[in-house]
Amino acid sequence: MLIRDLVCWMDTAPDAARARATHALARSFLTSELDDCEKRDAEAALTWLLDDPAPSVRAALADGLADSKDAPRHLILCLASDIPPIASLVLMRSPLFLDAELVDFAALGDVDIQMAVARRPSVSAVVSASLAETGALEACLELLANPAAVFTRSALERLVERFDSDAELRRALMTRPGIPLAVKQKLVAQLAESLCRAPTVGTGLKAERARHMLGEARDRITVAMAQDAELPEMVGLVDYLRENAQLTPTLLLRAVCTGNMGLFIAAMSVLADMPVERVEQVLANGWGASLRALFKRAKLPPKLHSAFETALVTYREIAAADAALSGFAFTRRMIQTVLDHHEPEDGFDDGLDPLRRLLRRLETEAARDSARLFAQQVSLPAA
Repeated sequence: MLIRDLVCWMDTAPDAARARATHALARSFLTSELDDCEKRDAEAALTWLLDDPAPSVRAALADGLADSKDAPRHLILCLASDIPPIASLVLMRSPLFLDAELVDFAALGDVDIQMAVARRPSVSAVVSASLAETGALEACLELLANPAAVFTRSALERLVERFDSDAELRRALMTRPGIPLAVKQKLVAQLAESLCRAPTVGTGLKAERARHMLGEARDRITVAMAQDAELPEMVGLVDYLRENAQLTPTLLLRAVCTGNMGLFIAAMSVLADMPVERVEQVLANGWGASLRALFKRAKLPPKLHSAFETALVTYREIAAADAALSGFAFTRRMIQTVLDHHEPEDGFDDGLDPLRRLLRRLETEAARDSARLFAQQVSLPAA
């Protein structure tokens, strides 16, 4: 009888009072010990409140029911079809939705609805993929900011394809934990392509020169990103680079000379179609013929075999001396040793000028990075 009396009172009560009573009734329905008759009356009253003309009343109903798995399903579905501020309450919080329902609401709703779905306590790979395909930029940014959202690699790549020109989304992809290296590399590659097409780049540089410089920058970023990656992720990156014609000998030489042996091992394993363990063994202990056989199987250019061999032997010497296997001193020694073995005699050009130019650019990069680090350290205030 109390619930029926409440319904009669609500028929004429002010909006604010009705909203408070609606929230209290919703919570009571979920938490109080009601007999079967009271339960039926309460559910009928809550269903009737779906037609209340005041948005504040329907919002109170949504807020009272949104978090519960015991809320009547028809109420949640109806509230999800209400105006966006009310629908967002249940779409963001209710555990009752099927993935297919969330996909439909996000596809048919405006950006507020999409953002509500993106902010849910958990977002499945299916829902994330749908938002990546059709969601507005703001919703996709919310999705990337949600640590409970699950992504497939294809969904992440779709985000790159759709929004690679947006700096905020690029930053979100590069900083979110767990983003595959292959996806980050795709983002870097597309950014490089965009820069090549930029009028300001074309004005100051010839197109081929600009493309060359940006390609080297892309390789540098790729090697740096892969520095601390685990082997499975490294192999995934190598597969992506190979598929997109970016797994070049110059990138591999850069990896060795800057100390990223993990990337080189993964690349040689893929290129030579050999187990990683066997590649590691050859690179760690092989000499002359065995190293060159590996390089040949991996289809590295024959004229670069000697350079890779020299770099690997130097790497072993540095490791045996228990010296640092990265940093400016390491890179400079690696590069200088390879250069010493491949400088032309009597001015004779043996066709390795591109190799020597690359090594000298690597040395320049390392020197500038070291200088920047020095300047940063000396400018820090004393402790």
